[in-house]
Amino acid sequence: MNSAFHDFYEKNEKQLIDNLIRLIQIPSVAGSGADSGSDPGAPFGKDVQEALQYMLSLGAEMGFAVRSIGGYVGEITMGEGDRLIGILCHADVVDAGSGWNTNAFDGTIIDGRLYGRGTIDDKGPMISCLYAMKYIQEQNLLPENTRIRMIIGTDEEENWISMKEYLKRDPEIPEVSIVPDANFPVIFCEKGLINLKLRFPFTAEKDGSGLCVSIESLSGGERPNVVAAESRCVLSCASPAFDPQDMLACLHQISERWPAQVRGEDLGGGRIRITVSGKPAHAMTPEKGVNAISYMLMLLYQLTQTGTYHIPQAEALRTFSRYFSLEYNGASLGICCQDDDSGSLTVNVGLMELQSSALVLQLNIRYPVSETFAAISAAVTRICCQAGASAEYGVCMDPVRFRRDSAVIQKLMAVYQRCSGDTSSEAISLGGATFARAIPGAVAFGPVFPDQEELAHEANEYFALSDYRRITEIYAEALLSLCER
Repeated sequence: MNSAFHDFYEKNEKQLIDNLIRLIQIPSVAGSGADSGSDPGAPFGKDVQEALQYMLSLGAEMGFAVRSIGGYVGEITMGEGDRLIGILCHADVVDAGSGWNTNAFDGTIIDGRLYGRGTIDDKGPMISCLYAMKYIQEQNLLPENTRIRMIIGTDEEENWISMKEYLKRDPEIPEVSIVPDANFPVIFCEKGLINLKLRFPFTAEKDGSGLCVSIESLSGGERPNVVAAESRCVLSCASPAFDPQDMLACLHQISERWPAQVRGEDLGGGRIRITVSGKPAHAMTPEKGVNAISYMLMLLYQLTQTGTYHIPQAEALRTFSRYFSLEYNGASLGICCQDDDSGSLTVNVGLMELQSSALVLQLNIRYPVSETFAAISAAVTRICCQAGASAEYGVCMDPVRFRRDSAVIQKLMAVYQRCSGDTSSEAISLGGATFARAIPGAVAFGPVFPDQEELAHEANEYFALSDYRRITEIYAEALLSLCER
């Protein structure tokens, strides 16, 4: 380790961690506040605005030039001159979800680890980058005629409106930017992304074999880019022949070997509540999770196949079984594909609601860099024609690809190898949608090391205290390398 950096970090470590814990304690979930959108200076709510202002105040205390662009984006700038090198971060986080062993917004240190929402994505690396800037300034290492600017978005976990508003103002775009929102050693390509709402209409079936059991309510999931951790359903039956215990036993028999946990409760009056608990994960790696929505819908579908029960909404359940089932590769949708650089297409059913005459699903699709939006959307159109469904597209992003031998990838690889000692890991592709897509010339770089589990968006998100030292040094060295001509 560079001795000057070692001395700097020893002096600043406590303050860095204290600043990060304070930032984690601000529950900056975009759009979550009751006042969201009501204040033109806080377009995504007071908590997100507080997190942004806290970062700007830290930058000002360090002697950097700071400004807020309408509450959408913050800038922290050091240096003077024509050249501009960027760091692109975000102050918002996903909501806590379930399954935490600590309070997600406390920032709790246990056994050398800092637990809390944002420790990895993206508050931890954002603070480390800010202290990397402070190190460069204190050591007077910034080349003449060069500036470094941290650009802080505020709704990266939602619709990226903050960056769209920023770009409308025709800002100066850095010639190259690092985005500390992914993995080391460096990301050279990112899959394409499609957010999509599908509405499958159905006609309630009045006739069928078995006891008629209606779905009173059915919902699940937190957001499209998170594997659903829970889904909920209430069933009701007016027949005097209905025995709740028989149904509970049937549900248990169907699900006893499943990785999802199914709980049934007799509410009385011929009503049953069902809760399915899965395992949350980032939508870019749905295989790491257990989708509670998929298991709930397949549970209800299989209930209709026993011959004991008839569900009037069975058409919606058959539709789900036909096009989704428990898959996450899009095979039944006709969009399964892969390539050597970026791997396989993935589909995450992130939100689900059963309306009076339609099953509404919100999907997050990640597709390989060799595929196109046109091809995927054409397949979706075919499905809609077959099922009489409708599609509504949300945020969609084309794939991003750098050449492995490009100057920026080579520089960042060299910094990572020199600082980490890891010379075997190669530049990688990513299924996640990082902020590298938001502006030209941006590349995702860290903070998760190759031997670490990716915990972004998951319960008990944490990062080792010692790793904040490692990434702060790496980011300082990376910025200096990018500043070199």
